[in-house]
Amino acid sequence: AAYVFASWAQPIVDGLAITPLKALAESWPQLAQVMLTGGYGAITLGWYSFLWAFPVVLLISVSVAITEETGLKDRITAALDPWLRRVGLSGRDLIPVLSGFGCNVVAVFQSRSCSACTRKSCVSLIAFGSACSYQIGASLSIFGAAGQPGLFFPYLALLILVGALHTRVWHGALPQEGAQPLHERSFLQKPSLRAVGWRVKAALGQFLKQAMPIFIVICLVAALLEYFGVIAWVAAGVAPVLGVFHLPGEVAPGILFSILRKDGLLTLNSGDGALITAMSAGQVLVLVWLASTLTACLVTLWTVRKELGWTFAAQIAGRQMLTSIASAWLIAALFAQAE
Repeated sequence: AAYVFASWAQPIVDGLAITPLKALAESWPQLAQVMLTGGYGAITLGWYSFLWAFPVVLLISVSVAITEETGLKDRITAALDPWLRRVGLSGRDLIPVLSGFGCNVVAVFQSRSCSACTRKSCVSLIAFGSACSYQIGASLSIFGAAGQPGLFFPYLALLILVGALHTRVWHGALPQEGAQPLHERSFLQKPSLRAVGWRVKAALGQFLKQAMPIFIVICLVAALLEYFGVIAWVAAGVAPVLGVFHLPGEVAPGILFSILRKDGLLTLNSGDGALITAMSAGQVLVLVWLASTLTACLVTLWTVRKELGWTFAAQIAGRQMLTSIASAWLIAALFAQAE
């Protein structure tokens, strides 16, 4: 639905606002043009990314709010307890993992409710497999702008599968005596429209007041780096490494900015998405996968450090990087053979 809406709205807004602004900016100083209406411009890239991300954040927020208000999340928690033990967690640990799809930082704090023998496993899975609302919005934005919205489903499946394998490999399974099994049965209820609206309003407020302003700053920084030739220099230096994953060097800025914040992925929409629309479906999937899983965002890692110490935060970052690189290489190799 978000893809259909953005596809319909983009040419209308481009014709009514963006194209006239670009024409007006031709008389501006070059630096102002680059920072506001260039490929990474705060107006051009900022609006383009907002158009593709906001509908996703809205619909995801509604989905999560309904899931929580109906009690479905609690039902899932109890039902999946036996399966989660195989990857080192209990059903109770699923609550922070699901909360991570809203915000990883909040989820790390919620992991305090985990048992002592599962908390580190839970935080590890949150950092790797819980795609926060910004990451989901940015990923769907990239897939949609590339004309490949259906890639979100294999992407989400890979997050669940590889995240589970990642947790099992690094932390092992959870024995029956490791944590109290969940036997209670949760009940479903009719959601309150007011409660759902309150949750959605809070999520949208966070996106508009926190995520978008920071992303605009990222746009301005990226525009300056482009103006002074830094992005071209970084792309040339990283190109041989990215070639291993069958990716062009020009995607390096998106990967680097995503380490700071997961919505840094949206910088790949530069030039009205010209770069990603020229890439194959396999390349787009590998790119989004590598950028979103290479490491947790810096704020999440800082929170892990405060909760569990520098050593564990460094372990999480190193292990996640290894898993991300290995899985990205395997995905790229499979797509290369298929093509």
